[in-house]
Amino acid sequence: MPATAQLPTLWVSAAPFRYHVRHLMAATGVPWQVIAVAADLPQQQVRTLLYGRDGRLRSRLSPYAARRLLALDAAQLRRLQVRDLPVHFVTDSARALLADGVSLTEIADWLDLDLHSAKKVVSGVGGCSQTMDIMLRLACVQRGLLTEPEAREVA
Repeated sequence: MPATAQLPTLWVSAAPFRYHVRHLMAATGVPWQVIAVAADLPQQQVRTLLYGRDGRLRSRLSPYAARRLLALDAAQLRRLQVRDLPVHFVTDSARALLADGVSLTEIADWLDLDLHSAKKVVSGVGGCSQTMDIMLRLACVQRGLLTEPEAREVA
């Protein structure tokens, strides 16, 4: 049986994309986890791009991941921060975290909110941003309450 020829996988240098993600984080205050969701990439891939594995930074990146990251800009991520969603979108996630032993203070810190605003989120009053929705879902994923969240459409 003859071996089939495989086309070589072309890789790109990871350094410019690592810089791009760090720039987006600095310019918007959005954590890398939200950038991964917005780019529709696995959390692990973006984490290893930024921080490496076994003490070594990644030297290359797949063209698919490179295109997904390059397609993001600061304006898109800022829109996630100001796009209002009904708070009931996040209430279930916040309550699941509380039921799993996370304190309201930890939720407030995770969302960069004061305690009063965090109470409003948990009680289902008011609104929230799309970034808050992603952050709470990621907290649920981190605690094993959900699988990795699907990417949301980014404006």
